[in-house]
Amino acid sequence: MKHAGKHTLDIRPVETKHRFEMIMGAYDALDPGETLDLTVDHEPACMYYTLEAVHGTEAFRFEYLEKGPEVWRVEVTRR
Repeated sequence: MKHAGKHTLDIRPVETKHRFEMIMGAYDALDPGETLDLTVDHEPACMYYTLEAVHGTEAFRFEYLEKGPEVWRVEVTRR
């Protein structure tokens, strides 16, 4: 879902084997300045480390909105 530069993605109902590709595809589709509001059922640190390795820390902002234990939400903004 997209709202004026903010996209939301709830990955919880998606089959585990498809999650990584879906999350990274949603990030890659962002234009600079746009934000992905991501909801997952596990600690999303792997996304942070993947973005850091592929794009470098200056390319994005990663902010926790909710930290489990059952639901995690992060906002990831493409710079």
